[in-house]
Amino acid sequence: MAMTLLSRMVVACVAVLTSTSLLAAEPQVLCELGRGRVYLGESVGYQVTLNHVENPSPPELVGFDDFDVTPAGTQNLDSTQVTVINGHRTEVVRRGRAYRYRLTPRRAGWLRVPAPVVKIDGRTLRGRVFALEVVEPDAQDEVRMQITADPTSVYPTERVTVTLSVLVKALPDELARRNPLSVQSTPPALDIPWVEDDRVPDGLEPAEDARAWLSRLRDPGGEGFSINDLADRSVFSLFERRALAFQPRPRRVLRTDADDKEVQYWLYEFRRSFVAKRSGRYTFGPATLKGTFATGVSSVGRLTGEKVYAVAPRLVVDVKQVPEADRPASYLGAVGRFTWSAELKPTRCKVGDPVTLVLALRGRGSLAAAAAPDLSQLPAVAENFKTYEGTRETKGDTCSFTYTLRPLSAEITEFPSIPGSYFDVERNRYVTLDTEPIAIQVEKAAALTGRHIVGAGSTARTPEALEVRREGIFANVTDPEDLADESVRAEYWALGLVGLAGLYGAIFAVTWYVRRRLADPALARRRAAAGRARRRLREGTTLLRASSTQQGAERIRGALVGLVADVANVAEAGMTSADACRRLRSFGADEELVGRLAGALEACDATRYTPAGTSVNGLADEAGLLLHSVVRSLKKRRCLR
Repeated sequence: MAMTLLSRMVVACVAVLTSTSLLAAEPQVLCELGRGRVYLGESVGYQVTLNHVENPSPPELVGFDDFDVTPAGTQNLDSTQVTVINGHRTEVVRRGRAYRYRLTPRRAGWLRVPAPVVKIDGRTLRGRVFALEVVEPDAQDEVRMQITADPTSVYPTERVTVTLSVLVKALPDELARRNPLSVQSTPPALDIPWVEDDRVPDGLEPAEDARAWLSRLRDPGGEGFSINDLADRSVFSLFERRALAFQPRPRRVLRTDADDKEVQYWLYEFRRSFVAKRSGRYTFGPATLKGTFATGVSSVGRLTGEKVYAVAPRLVVDVKQVPEADRPASYLGAVGRFTWSAELKPTRCKVGDPVTLVLALRGRGSLAAAAAPDLSQLPAVAENFKTYEGTRETKGDTCSFTYTLRPLSAEITEFPSIPGSYFDVERNRYVTLDTEPIAIQVEKAAALTGRHIVGAGSTARTPEALEVRREGIFANVTDPEDLADESVRAEYWALGLVGLAGLYGAIFAVTWYVRRRLADPALARRRAAAGRARRRLREGTTLLRASSTQQGAERIRGALVGLVADVANVAEAGMTSADACRRLRSFGADEELVGRLAGALEACDATRYTPAGTSVNGLADEAGLLLHSVVRSLKKRRCLR
């Protein structure tokens, strides 16, 4: 009886554990919103996690019409979070992929963040709905902001300069001639989306990278605006953090304030140029500013301040399609200024022999939409050559189209010129070029006689034959059965086939396993992670010692961030310092090691953006010790081999 009761209890426990495991493994759509209240113009982080889903596809964000949605990267999750509240233990397991976005509200008020839709194994799952309060900025005239572009409409390959203008009202009374940013204890915080290269609208390319652009705006005295929370941190301290300050050279202008009085403002203009790569409509902004600005003087002669939140509305830049009117049939899809040439090899051949034609478009401009011309539509080519579809290859400023042709007649003496057209943005018109004709010598193909054809002639066997066996030579043998037993033994054949099938299966399984291990990009990436990180660290150390602080800090940061990205098998390009620290923490690293990583990465960022005046003493040594500790921690937890 006792055994029966015990058996029932064991079965019940197993059933409970099994049902709990199955429940935990059910696919889930987890949604998180960074904040519940933002100002109009601010962005809020939004994350959709597909939990317990293998090979997920991105969620469908349907109904987000009140927001500009910008993807902010993905992250593979494999972690367990345990919380204990009032003695009740809760365990949340996350194994899946997180999709991150930035939501920028388009209007003020209470906005509904709809539920994302995910289709998994034929089922439709929905996430959680959120309510977001979007607050209209208070009316004020202390700070005014505007985004402009010159020009506002361009063709691909043309340059557009986007300017954020910040107008700050002059200080009161006799302080009016003093820069209003010089009295700030904390730099006002600007958020300019297009400052960061990875947030530049796709289809536009910065004329210079963000580091070089920001370096020219850096104020060594610490006066100005902070931009996108860029900060400086000591290599040896995790807690000393100072916002970097940037400001262009200001100038004083007169503007009308809220009382219709003409007053003095200080104008700060942040200009950055971009080159259009392809047609489309590209949005810049909104840009926002938060800070405290001096608005008066107290009875004891001290400045009094007011908290200000200002928004520069978004601006749309139009990169136009080339005009349809007067577009020639030979238009290749290129925009800019180019040359057009042809090369044929060999120029001496026989009828039906393959020859290779290479058409090359070289010059300055956009080749993104360049397409190979259809030679079969050119009578001068189609009547004399059999043509095959061309292939396209772009290297640098050259786009090449390669074809295989076969001449159809021995009377052909030249390959004709090929027209090619592009759109010239400087002259605002189409330009058609023709390649030079190419002389070619085609001979008749050789004719084959019957004796050259394989299989022609008699197949009769010669009468001489010799029957041989191990025992000797047998004469007068006319029946092969007299030489050996030719009866079929089915069981032998069956055993042989089974053995061959088993051998084939074993070879296939081993080959599949080895190929899968070798072809697994994540595994190969983890295996090479430590060596790659050490190599990049050595390069960065060498650059630092050669006084190339920017490049050296960038290589060292790449070594640390790249190691974490390689182990996690995520894109390194989109990984921020905070992402790297979160990843390392998810691998089980202790907080002291995570803190060391955060300090080293922020020191590298400070050096990258502020090459002058930033100490790099000890950076290489600290990074070397840190890399060793991170590798040892990852190996200890079997995240790295």
